[in-house]
Order: sequence, then C-alpha cells, then structure tokens
Amino acid sequence: MLEKREFEKSDFMWRLSTAVTVVSGIFSVIVFVLLAVNYLQIRAVDPIDNEMITQMRIEYSELPEQDDALAKRIEELDLLTRKAFFASQNHLRVGAGLLLVGVCVFLIAFKNMIRWKPELPELAEVPTADREFLAYAQSRRLITWGGVTLLAGGLLVSLLTESLVAAPAAAGLNASSAQVTLDGGVDGIEPPIAVAKEYPTWDAMQLNWPSFRGPGSSGQAHFTNAPLDWDVEEGRGIRWKAEVPLPGTSSPVVWGTRLFLSGADEQTREVYCFDTETGELRWKRTLEPFEDTPAESPFVNAETSYAAPTMVVHGDQVFAIFSNKDIVSYDFDGNLVWGRNLGISDNHYGHSSSLLAYGGLIYVQLDQVEEGKLLALDAPTGETAWVKKRDWISWASPILAHTPYGVQVILCSEEDVDAYDAASGKLLWSQDCLGGEVAPSPAYSNGIVFAANEYAMASAIQLTGSADAIQTEILWEYDNLLPEISSPVGDGERFYFATSYGELVCLDAASGEEKWVEEVSDAGFYSSPVLVGDRLYILDKEGTMYIVRAGAEYEEIATRAIGEETFATPAFMDGRIYVRTTAHLYCIE
Repeated sequence: MLEKREFEKSDFMWRLSTAVTVVSGIFSVIVFVLLAVNYLQIRAVDPIDNEMITQMRIEYSELPEQDDALAKRIEELDLLTRKAFFASQNHLRVGAGLLLVGVCVFLIAFKNMIRWKPELPELAEVPTADREFLAYAQSRRLITWGGVTLLAGGLLVSLLTESLVAAPAAAGLNASSAQVTLDGGVDGIEPPIAVAKEYPTWDAMQLNWPSFRGPGSSGQAHFTNAPLDWDVEEGRGIRWKAEVPLPGTSSPVVWGTRLFLSGADEQTREVYCFDTETGELRWKRTLEPFEDTPAESPFVNAETSYAAPTMVVHGDQVFAIFSNKDIVSYDFDGNLVWGRNLGISDNHYGHSSSLLAYGGLIYVQLDQVEEGKLLALDAPTGETAWVKKRDWISWASPILAHTPYGVQVILCSEEDVDAYDAASGKLLWSQDCLGGEVAPSPAYSNGIVFAANEYAMASAIQLTGSADAIQTEILWEYDNLLPEISSPVGDGERFYFATSYGELVCLDAASGEEKWVEEVSDAGFYSSPVLVGDRLYILDKEGTMYIVRAGAEYEEIATRAIGEETFATPAFMDGRIYVRTTAHLYCIE
C-alpha cells in the first residue's frame, strides 16, 4: 500500500514564490492593459489610410497654386503616421510575447507558492470542514483560470489588432490562391503560343536594361556615356516625349529598340511597347481577367499605385505583374504567351516588388502578411518551377548577384536578408539585420551585401566560406541617415544611397565610415541612384536629376530639371536616358 505523501514546507521558498506570483501577476495585467489600449488606438485611427492626410491632400489638389509649406506638412505627417504604425506593430509582437512569459511565470510561481506554504489551511469544526476545503480548492482554480483567461484575452486583442491592419488589403477579395497555368486558354483570351527556349547570357543582359535598376537590378549601367546636358523646356537634348496612357510607378525596361512599361488604375491593367528611336507606341495590351483574378482590385497606397512593380525582359518575352497579382507574358509583337493570377494580395500598401529573370526563370517576390513566398516561374509556360516560403512582409525587390560562391537571388524582408540559389531555390544564407517597413532593395559589391532601411539601420554583410557552406558576418553597421524607398548602389569601394528627406550619403564599403553627406533636394528621393561609370544619376520626386561624382569626396557635376513628378528609376542605354514621370516618357540623348 502506497504511503500517503506529506506536504513539504519551506518559509523561504514560500515567500519567494509569493513575491514572484505577485510581481508576475501585476506585470501581466499591465501588459494586457497596454495591448488593449493599443487595440483601441488602432481601431480609432486607421494607420494606413489616415482621414486627416487624405483631406489635406484633397485640399492641396484644389489649391490654385502650389503650396510648398502644406506639401511639406502632408509629407511629414505621412511619415510620422507610418512610423507610428510600425511602432504599434512592434509593440504588438513584443507585448504578446511578454504576456505569454508573464502568465507562464505567474502560474508556475503560484503553484509553487501553494506547495511551499509553511502552514496547512486551518479547517473549522468537522461539520464544515469539507465546505471550507472545497472553497480553498476552488479559489486556487479561480486564480489559475484567471491567469489563463488573461493570456487568452491578450492574444485575442493581438489578433484583433493585426486583423484591423490587414483588413484593407483583403477587403472584398475571396478568390483562392491559384497555382494553375493556362493550358488551353480562357474565354476571351487567345491560347498560348510557342516560344523559343534560348535565353540571354549575362553579357547580353549587360548590353540592355532588362529589369528594375538594370541587369540583375544592380543599379549599374554598362554604358558610361549618359548625357550631362539637356533642357526640357527648350527641347535641347530631348529626342522624344511620349504620353503614357495609364499611371504607374513602375520603371521602364529596354531591350534593343523596344521599351516596355506597365500602367494601371483600379479597373484596367495595361502593358505598353514603345519604339526607342521614335517614341511611337508600337502596341498596347489590356489584360482580361484570368481564371482566378479577383473580382475587385486590392487596396493600394496612393504612392504605390496599381502598377508599381517594374517589368522584366527575358529572351523574346516580356513579363509584367500588377497589384492584384495578375502576371502576364507577351512576345515582342504583343502576342499573349501566358497569364495567371498568383492569389489574393495581402499587403496593406500594395504589391510593389519588381520582377527578375535569369536562366529561363522568372523570380516573383511575394512578401506579404500571410503566405509570403518566393516563386520561380518557368518563362515559356508560367508554371511554377519552385517555391520557397517567406516569413516576413516587405516591399523590396530582389537582386541577382554574381558572387564567388555562385549566382544568388538576394531579398530583403522586414527582419532579414536572405539569399537563394538562382537555379534550385535552395536557401544559401540568412542574416537578421533589418526592421521596419522595408522597401529598398539590397546592393551587392565586391563580396559585400549592403542592406538599409529607415527606422532600422544599414548593415554590410561580408560573405565568406565556400560554395557548399557560405558564411555571413556583419562587417559594420550605420544608423545616421537611412533610405526609406530608394535603393542603394555600390561601386566596389563605397556604397551610395538617397533618403526621402533629400540627402545623398556615401559610406566606405570596408569600414562603414561616412565619407560624405549632402542635403541636395527639398523634395526628397523615391527613385534609386544609378552608377554610370564614375558618375551617379539620381532623380528627386519633383523631377530634378542630380549628377554627382562617385568618389570619396562630394562633387556635383550637374543638375538638370525635367519638371514633372517622378517616382520611377530611369533606364540607361548607349548615350541615352529613358525617364518615366507621372504622365510622360522621355528619351534624353
């Protein structure tokens, strides 16, 4: 027969457990209250579509003349609102974790407090002993379930807060995430046509401008004879000017004598092919809905647009993707090759990651709130070659880096920088170094990956090891001035980037030393700098091109005005610059 277990007593352990129970209980209640307050604040003020900012923009658009002071206030308020949104999301994640830890500590400490209780409960006369002991046991269960309820309530508040932010992106969308391709065509869409399976070499890509920021999205031009002098008003140096039918923030891509561009509004999505010699619109194609295209367009931020991702040219095909995740391919004559929808867009600013291509694969970075992924699509058919799960949201675009350890597709997210094998999709390395709403793409130069973002910091990641076991280490960090949207570029010795406040920054690639900082623009930069030989070309939001020397000392070479609002990054070819503004396309020669 088993011997009855006796209660253990310890005055010291009882006092310690009691103190931990009280402290962790109070701590958990405070965290729960803060989470509830965060939820009520997010519910009261929409951090994504602020009514005050919207009203100010409407008032600004109705003014007879430009009001620079009001425009500056709108921009500053918008930046503050987005910063507050990021802070609330960070508080949400940290708070939920702290509440979980606090309640777990409370429950463990409470249990041990009972165990180490120095005196057994005093029971009254025998007739009431059972009731008193039952009341004592019930009070223990009540306290335990109180802690569990507090934890459940806090996690529920966290989920409700996150759903408030994610709702605009998913509103009205109910189509399933599809992975099918168009084998026999869809009603109203001609069936696929045969396409050659020969793809350009890296050298051939260098001679063109196939993607956002050029070959591999590197931000470096092959030709070094870009124009230095032009005048839009007089027409000097302007070969041609063409109207773009629909708006968009996507950048032009060029292959041979063809320039491709996308445009869209809430109802219509279009792809354009311009003649680079004359500016003539060779063809325009309007997308019809594919099999799984959502009936309604997703929510997008006004500055993101419905055509934010830049197209890519690969072989004799061009590829475009839009905010609703319709992706389409045409041949050079405008014949449909294939098209499909990649699923519901779950991104509270709108999809903006540009396309990239190499070796017969089209890379699609779909970093979003739920079910983020990196897709590699077969260029001739649009079928999925491979897919890799992504954990964090972003608005950045991938780059293609030719490293000593192989060709890598490198991506930024709101937490880390990741590199994948370009052919197989194998994750080669991952470095935790970012934070905030990451829009700038990374840069690669001379064995170093450079990543930076406003509200986080800049990091130089040194690649070491071997092709079979790549190692990474943070070479240095920098957190003075940081880019918010514009992507950086490197020349082997230095990294350069531009901020939304109008500064240009140069950092030493080996040490992170700040070589120079110049406040050059009142408008700020969304377009990315491009390295053309020993010169940097960078457009501000008002359409002013700044041309500066790429070197250890700041030297302004020229400033040239285009005179129209500009978000896109120009394309640089042999002796020419192709610039997309909010309304027009320019060829500067």
